[in-house]
Amino acid sequence: MENISNVKIIAEKEFADHLKSPVFLSFTATFTLVVLAWSYVQGTEVEYTVNVMGSSDLMRGFEGVAEVVGRFAPVIGIVLGFDAIVREIKSSSMNVLLGHPVFRDNIILGKILGSGSCILLVLFFSINLATGVMLMASGLPVTMQQIIRIEAFVLLTFFYALIFLAISIMISTIAKKSNNSLIFNLIFWLAITVLLADLIFTISYAFSEDLHSANDQTQAVKNFLPDYHYTVAAVGGKNADTGIPYGIGGIFDTRYTLGAWAWEFWPNLAYLFVLPFILLIGSILAFLKKDITY
Repeated sequence: MENISNVKIIAEKEFADHLKSPVFLSFTATFTLVVLAWSYVQGTEVEYTVNVMGSSDLMRGFEGVAEVVGRFAPVIGIVLGFDAIVREIKSSSMNVLLGHPVFRDNIILGKILGSGSCILLVLFFSINLATGVMLMASGLPVTMQQIIRIEAFVLLTFFYALIFLAISIMISTIAKKSNNSLIFNLIFWLAITVLLADLIFTISYAFSEDLHSANDQTQAVKNFLPDYHYTVAAVGGKNADTGIPYGIGGIFDTRYTLGAWAWEFWPNLAYLFVLPFILLIGSILAFLKKDITY
């Protein structure tokens, strides 16, 4: 019970510290404004499809929002985790904390829970606020089924961002300075979400001059990237050669039940739900073995 109490106290302190952090608040405000602005744009497009094309599916607008959220949600994890450990070590507050009757695993678990709670709060607030903006822009009513899908999308995005929180905490444990940790995290984020797949495709096509072969090799790499699994689960998959969507169009495709969606994308969901825990265990082990000499 004492260990649980220690974890709770540390989690509450970490949560409160993040809510007072200028860096976190600035990024949260920027992230929310971007999501709201894009939601408004998507809402007006939905209104256009209602009036001109006769389509009344509000969920179509969320496909565009999902792409923006998916691009920047990992940065929430990075902002919360890049200096979680190295800051405490450099300021010598880690030694003071360890001088009390508290174990290292209590510290790292508390930090993970506190930061994870912040991620969930930001995503829940921004995505649900975006829903309101889209409803006002489109003039469409929202059904309970749509609300359930939106909240399921919040949960899906939370696990996606949790992957990057785990990675950032691990890098923070290894790095010597907060600046180095931030740079390494941003480089890693850009590499696996923006650059790597395009680089593999370019190199493959340059050597083979075969579009199909280049797409196959790129897909083999994408299968290991969290960005790919998140995007497919959120908005569905596309044929690599033609770019044409196939199958269920992600979590917002109301033609199918959520059960059918989960069955169709269970490998992607398993990846997104299991990988964060593996990485978090890795960050915990890295901290437990860390030589704190500052």
